[in-house]
Amino acid sequence: MKSSVETSAEISEEEIRPKEIFDEFMALSAIDAEEFFDRDQLVTVDCPACGGNQYQAGFTKHSFQYVQCNDCNSLYASPRPNSAELLRYYASSESQKFWCDTILARTGEKRKASILFPNVRRIEGYLEGSENRNPGRVLDVGCASGAFLLEWKKRHEDAEICGIEPGEEAAENCRREGIEVFEGFIEDQCEQPGAIGDLVTCFEVLEHVFEPEIFARALCKVTAPGGTAIVTCLGADGFDIQVLWENSRSVMPPFHLNFLSVKGMVELFSGAGFDHVEIHTPGRLDVEIVQRALSRDSSVIPSRFEKLLLAKGKETIDAFQCFLAEHGLSSHVWILCHRNS
Repeated sequence: MKSSVETSAEISEEEIRPKEIFDEFMALSAIDAEEFFDRDQLVTVDCPACGGNQYQAGFTKHSFQYVQCNDCNSLYASPRPNSAELLRYYASSESQKFWCDTILARTGEKRKASILFPNVRRIEGYLEGSENRNPGRVLDVGCASGAFLLEWKKRHEDAEICGIEPGEEAAENCRREGIEVFEGFIEDQCEQPGAIGDLVTCFEVLEHVFEPEIFARALCKVTAPGGTAIVTCLGADGFDIQVLWENSRSVMPPFHLNFLSVKGMVELFSGAGFDHVEIHTPGRLDVEIVQRALSRDSSVIPSRFEKLLLAKGKETIDAFQCFLAEHGLSSHVWILCHRNS
């Protein structure tokens, strides 16, 4: 496993999740989790990372049960809505409408500056020195309205760009921007002629999918021989997830179903057909997320060590965040999957 910490724009949780509107999103999400689905139609699943069927109970949140795999320690929701129900949820639920219309609209410019632009530069850094440092065709899975692809094109004029996007409106926005787009889920579009990239990117999608194993195999299919797929997601081994557990705002059903461990990620993508898998955890917000959770929720009781750590000055806390990033203990994970042939 590799980790890296790289200089990028300053970022804080408040800037990308303003408290007032994010609290409203959380409230709407809790209502949707309780009321949107037919509970009798939920599907019990094995570990979405390693396929293991032995687990220990984790916790129940908004009527969804989370369990932890005995083999790889991944955390996941089971039973869960099937793919069709998840699609209906993302298309029509109140919480997802609020996320798109309010949160993304309010924070879009800051997200570009502190997330999108650094993502492009980070990928360039990962590819530097490799045989795939100038990918001819870039495919973004879950490309939304194409912001990443357009930014990549600005910096790499010779690259072809294309996307896979299930949202009808977002896909149409891509077409208006001149982006070739395959409308649907990657699992259904991976056999389409042209649905392939020397560089394949997928940002913050893995947490949401019903069957990560099928998703990972489809991702390998759309990665050209000699190419690289880069997946970002939230991981179960991260400091804020481990400390806050069921009190983590990231653990919100059915929005986030899968929190894979580092071990589970390697098993998932290696088993999907990739020849080499690297894990990087360049997170910047783990400690801040814990600090903010403790300040807003008196029911979250910190351990003695956490109290001691958080009482230290900025220099110590920043150094601890760097330690988490360097040692695979941040919840913000980048998975680099290389395909030789």
